[in-house]
Parts: sequence; structure tokens; C-alpha cells
Amino acid sequence: MTITKISLAIAISLLLTIGASAQDRSSVAPPFGSDCGIAGTWYGGSVVAYQMTIIPTVWPDRYTVYSDPMFTDGTKNTLYTGTLVKRGQLYEGSLLQMTSNDPAFATVPPTLGLMPDINAGWVSMKLVGCNTVSSSIPFFGLYLSNSVWTGQKTPMIDAPDVDLLNVLNGGKPIIETYHRLPATVNRALLHHE
Repeated sequence: MTITKISLAIAISLLLTIGASAQDRSSVAPPFGSDCGIAGTWYGGSVVAYQMTIIPTVWPDRYTVYSDPMFTDGTKNTLYTGTLVKRGQLYEGSLLQMTSNDPAFATVPPTLGLMPDINAGWVSMKLVGCNTVSSSIPFFGLYLSNSVWTGQKTPMIDAPDVDLLNVLNGGKPIIETYHRLPATVNRALLHHE
């Protein structure tokens, strides 16, 4: 076989593999709100409200999650972001938020070299029907900037500087409920010219 024929055979093999992979992934993640999957936009929480968006990734059974609280507990906060992995009926993974109470974070740009604290948590979610998610947070910790950015502690691996479950919920997991924002609209609610 010549090098040209070998190259052609490899190229065809790669195209067939890529095509098969794309077909497999497309069957894993239907459009938002079109099935009973966890992907979509959700609202809920526990004693405080959150908007949560869950997006399927290109890898089967993996999702990116964005959770935006309807409160500010610091001078500057980011959204909670993380990755969920489907394991049986559960969707589990970690969430992270950067936060600070230092007024220097209110300036633009913030003081150079100033690093935020990190809130990190573990979440376990389960679909209850098609339009409700039950969520449990059995770990939620605050890692102070002077321990996490200097390499003394790794979030989710080392004990946090503050166990937020002890502070917020008497040491018990936080339980939350979310509801799906429908992907359709009642046409009678639409305004017309």
C-alpha cells in the first residue's frame, strides 16, 4: 500500500469515527425543555431563591451548571458554576463561587494581587417527574483567600476554613427544590398589535 492510500484509509476511518461520535452525542442531549432530562432553566432553592441553568456538554451524562442567587452576601460575588455527572438517577458534582467582603473588590479594576475567598460545595440532584429537581448539598465550605491561593488548601479536598453547613443549617445538608421554566407559552398570554 502506498502512503497516499494509507493516508486516505486513515482519513476515512477518522471521518466515520467522528460521524458516529456526533450521532451518539446528539441522541444524548435533546433541546431544553423537550424531555424529562435535567437540562434547562430552573427556579427555586430553599430559604433563598436561585435561578439555575443546566447545559449538556459534548460528553454523555455530563452537564455544566450555572446557579445565580437572588442575594448578595459580599462586596463582590460570582455565580456558582460547576459540573454535574449523571450516576444512575442522580446528577452529582461540585459548585464553586468566588466571593469577597473586601471593599477593594468594589473598585474597577480591583487592587492588583488581591484574591477572593472561595465557596465550594458538593451537590446531588434528582429529577422528580419532568419539571421538578430535588437537590441536596451535603458539603458546603468557605476557603479563605490566604489559604486557598497560597496552595495551603485545595477546595473540596481539604477541610474548609469555615464549614458553611454548620453555620447555615446546623450541620445538616441543605435541601432545595427547583421547578423547570417551561419551554412553551400559553398563547392566550401573548400581546398582539
